[in-house]
Amino acid sequence: MKKKGSPKISLWGDVLYYGDNHSAVLQLHCREDVQKLIEAGHKLIVLDVGLKRCGPCVKVYPTVIKLSRQMSDTVVFARMNGDEIDSCMQFLKDMDVFEVPYFLFIRDGKICGRHVGSGNGELTGEILTYQGVRVTYESRIQILGQDF
Repeated sequence: MKKKGSPKISLWGDVLYYGDNHSAVLQLHCREDVQKLIEAGHKLIVLDVGLKRCGPCVKVYPTVIKLSRQMSDTVVFARMNGDEIDSCMQFLKDMDVFEVPYFLFIRDGKICGRHVGSGNGELTGEILTYQGVRVTYESRIQILGQDF
């Protein structure tokens, strides 16, 4: 007799969380990786913090990939899974991250902003703001009109 219920669904090869060779999103695995990234350059760093089985984290990641390709000259995008290893979870606690998806904006070695949520337009607006672009309601409408 067959059991009724929904079939088990998994991510295609877990590409979204175990590396994506086609994007500019750096995969970080520990506090030391974050520190090396901060020391390496002077661009704005957008650190995407999520969990492997978090629906909103999965929802926003394609936008992060697209933005990483479009803004690679001025922004470094990185990702850390909080539930990957214990040291990642401790790092998130130390950074006061209690909700995901969570984005840390880092410039010149300091956290200059934080964003919680999976809204594509809001995330894009936050990144532009931390790049020094004046974001207005009209410009957000134009951004949302693009294929993000």
